[in-house]
Amino acid sequence: MNDLDNSIPQLAQLLEERLRVVSILAESLEDSRVALGNNDAEAIARGAAHQAELCRQWSRLEERLRAEAARRSHFADADSSEAEHSAELQAEWQALHDRIRYLMRVHASLLRHLERSLAVVGRIAASCAVTYTPAAVPPPADPRLRVGG
Repeated sequence: MNDLDNSIPQLAQLLEERLRVVSILAESLEDSRVALGNNDAEAIARGAAHQAELCRQWSRLEERLRAEAARRSHFADADSSEAEHSAELQAEWQALHDRIRYLMRVHASLLRHLERSLAVVGRIAASCAVTYTPAAVPPPADPRLRVGG
């Protein structure tokens, strides 16, 4: 068994793992979209942390894929069944890519909307501050200093 025979299954595993991680990322982004719509700060924070971890995993997988592709480039092309599998994985990858791009645009739009809403609420609160700020109460006077009592 040569290095190419070992390389093909490993490359396929890495590609499948990348698809799995990116699929989970897309699902997490969809969940966060709901949290953003509901202004659920805790769910937004949890989603952001989960998405950051998935992005780290994705980055590590990309590094491993680049290394594997460089190692594999020294060998001949794979057989036709491997090429078909690779084409299927590429089609899945493109679909996920398009889905994540869409979700990121939705997230950006929702975040801009929330930012504008918070700015409006901030201006309203600032304009009402005089009404709702308690008046300064003078300290009680010393009863011994009263005149005419």
